[in-house]
Amino acid sequence: MSAHSYGNSAHLAAGCRPPGGPVSIRKAYRGRYDGLAESVSVLIDVHGHIGPSTPGVAPPGEVSRYADICGLDLVVVSNRDAASEPFTAANVDEADANLAGLVVCKSLKHLAASYWVRPGRVDSHVLCMVGALESEPFVAVTFSPATGGFDASDAVLDPYLAALSKLGRPALFCVSADQRASPTKVYQTARRHPDVPVILCICDGATAQLAVAIEVVREALGRQDANLYLDTSYATATEIRQAVDAVGPERVVYGSDALSYGARHPDRQRQLLDALRNSLPPEQFGQVAGGNAARLLGLIKENR
Repeated sequence: MSAHSYGNSAHLAAGCRPPGGPVSIRKAYRGRYDGLAESVSVLIDVHGHIGPSTPGVAPPGEVSRYADICGLDLVVVSNRDAASEPFTAANVDEADANLAGLVVCKSLKHLAASYWVRPGRVDSHVLCMVGALESEPFVAVTFSPATGGFDASDAVLDPYLAALSKLGRPALFCVSADQRASPTKVYQTARRHPDVPVILCICDGATAQLAVAIEVVREALGRQDANLYLDTSYATATEIRQAVDAVGPERVVYGSDALSYGARHPDRQRQLLDALRNSLPPEQFGQVAGGNAARLLGLIKENR
C-alpha cells in the first residue's frame, strides 16, 4: 500500500496518527458553522456526492450553490470517484479519492467530507480510515454496497464499524434496489454494532426502498438492537411526515442525494423544505432538517 498525505499531514498510509492528536469536528468547523451551536433552525443535508471523474455527478461548486439557494448550513458529500461499479466507474484509489474530496470541501463553503470506504479491496484498510478520521475533519463514513461491490451484511464491514464505535462517528449506508444494498442487509450489520449511528440513505432513485427502510428502522426501535436513522432522499413532504409518524422525528434526517435532480434539484428541495416547515411542528422540523444531523455528526454537544 502506497503512502498518501491528507491536507498538510503526510502520515496516513499505515494508520499513523498525527502528533497533534485526534481532530475535533466542532473545532474544525468553528468559524464556518458557529451558528450550528444549539440552533433549532440549522439546516443540514446528510446525503450528497461529488465526483469530478464520474459522469452525471454534479460539480462541487453546484452542490455549494444548491446549499446557498436552499439556505443550508452544510451538505455532507462523499467522492463518488471511489466507486468501483459499474464497469464505467472511475474506480479511483480510496485514499486518493478521499484526499480530493477533502480538498474540495476545504475550498468551498457549506461542504463537509464523508470518508468513502471500499471494503474488501486492496487499497482499503480500516487503519487508514481511522488515521484519516483522527487527523482530518471527515464527519462520517460512507458505505455504498451497490457501487463498491460488497454486500451490506458482509462481515468484512465489521472492523470498520467497530472503529466507528470507538471514534464516535456515524455510518452512511447507500441503500438501493440492488440486493446487496437493501435496508434489511444494512440492519443485519447494524445489529452487530448497536452503538454506531447508521443512516439509511436512499440512493439512485430507489423510492421503493423508502417503505422498507421505514419498517427496518421501526423494527430496530422495537427490538432496541440497532441505532438506525432514515434519510429523506427522493421522499415527498407527505412521505416524510409519514416517516416521522412511524419512527419519530428523532430518527429522521434530511438528505437529498444531491444533486440527483440535476438543475431542478435546488428548487425541488427548497419547495420540499418549505412544505415541511409549514406542516411539521417547529421542534420536529428542527430535528429533521438539521438538529439530528448536527448531533450525529458531532457538530453540537448533546443535551444531557
